[in-house]
Amino acid sequence: MRKNKGGFTLIELLVVIVIIGILVGITLFVYRGAQGRARDAQRQTDIANIQKALELYYDDNGSYPIPSGTSSAVGNTWYSSGDNSWMNFAVAMLNATNKLPNDPTNTSNGSPLTANNYVYGYTTGSYCGKTSGQWYILVYRLEGAKEKKATGDCSTNEIGDGYYTTNGSSYARVTR
Repeated sequence: MRKNKGGFTLIELLVVIVIIGILVGITLFVYRGAQGRARDAQRQTDIANIQKALELYYDDNGSYPIPSGTSSAVGNTWYSSGDNSWMNFAVAMLNATNKLPNDPTNTSNGSPLTANNYVYGYTTGSYCGKTSGQWYILVYRLEGAKEKKATGDCSTNEIGDGYYTTNGSSYARVTR
């Protein structure tokens, strides 16, 4: 009489476990990439909305808002979504927009320009051929895409572009 064994051998089970592990690894890798791309798309939308709000603010006030937040190494003053100064920016922009967005990850690691947050900058001086209050810079970081340098209508290196692109930051510099 022949005994019929039902079940799988150890080798068959190991092969199935390895295949499942590979599929899970690929799925996690693709999922994380999709999350980063979604956050990058949100960042670009947020920056466009902040720019629109800044133009509304300019139309009402004749200049862009002057930050009261963190100072930088190149003599600028910033509003950063990574610290309490962003609330001051939100109050200043209240008539132009109901809510200022924060970066999707919004982490702070010291300098507003090297952290994962949005930064609105302004220098009290003449840059890009414009006087004080007639231009601004927005700095943000993308996870997956390459940084965009000097988007906007001022493409000169008058205020130290190398400083703004620290660790892959993107920025938009706009003048009136």
